[in-house]
Amino acid sequence: MKQFAYVMALLSLLCLPVAASADDDVARMVATLQIENLRRDYAFATDLIGTNVPENVEKGRAIYRRIFTADVKISASNGDTPPFRAVGPDEWVDVAAGALKVFDATQHLIGTQRVQIESMPGSEQGGHATMTSYLQAWHSDPDRVLDIFIGTYHDKLRYTEKGGWQIYEMHLEKVSGEVTPKP
Repeated sequence: MKQFAYVMALLSLLCLPVAASADDDVARMVATLQIENLRRDYAFATDLIGTNVPENVEKGRAIYRRIFTADVKISASNGDTPPFRAVGPDEWVDVAAGALKVFDATQHLIGTQRVQIESMPGSEQGGHATMTSYLQAWHSDPDRVLDIFIGTYHDKLRYTEKGGWQIYEMHLEKVSGEVTPKP
């Protein structure tokens, strides 16, 4: 009985709806953590790709293939420039590698994440969710001390038996940024 009360208290802190049974609550909590980890894995993979070392790029590609559906639609806005667009994880690897090749180092930090589970796996609708995640991406290059990109990821996800939770649509919106020149 203490475990059930603990789970209910934890769910209320996570702002998850309380379902009819403890099993439903735990399933939603597990699904939320699985979904959030996709964005963390994405940040790690992007930093691997940003090294421009061929074996790291391939490790990043493998992670992208796991977290995205094969037909994922991806876009990213960068202020005044036209948005970057890609279909599929491999095409996005090429976009990311091209955008990051000017940098010596990158670090993509994921902040606040908000997951909304619309339907759970096994339901009539199948598993569907959305996620919003805050980003701070730090980049350094030979000509500038620091290039900081602050943005928000907007994701749509679905669950399949074969792939688990995967992102099928992603948009990265630039919110702010700063380039600090060398002294």
